[in-house]
Amino acid sequence: MTAQTEDSDIGTGPAAVRRLVDRLHDLAEGKDDVSVDHFVREIGAQGHAPLLLAVAILMVLPIGMIPGVGGALGALVAIIGLQMLLGRGGIWLPRFLGKRCIPADRVSRMTERIMPLAEWLRRHLHPRWTVLTDSPWSIGAIAVILMVSGGSLLILGAIPVAAPMMGLPVALFAFGILAKDGRLVAVGYLWIAATVAGLVLWGA
Repeated sequence: MTAQTEDSDIGTGPAAVRRLVDRLHDLAEGKDDVSVDHFVREIGAQGHAPLLLAVAILMVLPIGMIPGVGGALGALVAIIGLQMLLGRGGIWLPRFLGKRCIPADRVSRMTERIMPLAEWLRRHLHPRWTVLTDSPWSIGAIAVILMVSGGSLLILGAIPVAAPMMGLPVALFAFGILAKDGRLVAVGYLWIAATVAGLVLWGA
């Protein structure tokens, strides 16, 4: 399935999305389960954006609805946001979170399902509006959003649809940062603003 280059670096830009999906497939191949710790070490070594996108994909697809997995993924999103806010390159995980496992067969099926989307994105995403993907103020704002949305899943993770709903804006931010396409980041901001406005109106 994979179309890996000899260079194992995922890098950035539109083609990085396809390389990340290939890496996820290889990570699960021939295994029964993938621990969160192994997942973070393999994908997180490439930087915050690839790891964030991989987590967002798991959240949006049915994997995020597995009991207990949604909360674990939310905690990981919050940790990534904290590391981004602090400007740290690595990802620290609590032991209890690192020991959680994700079924490898579901990861493999997930990568096969999203490969057409990854190919479409490779062709249609372009570096633009990079002030939203690179500037410290935008990265800081995204980091705070990740901490809040990821942390909320520790409470809401038991609700099956909570992880996919939270995962969509996270995926927009991650796709945008990884592909250097600020338009997706802008859509992520609009999504968050609309969600907050809806909650305010609903509670009024």
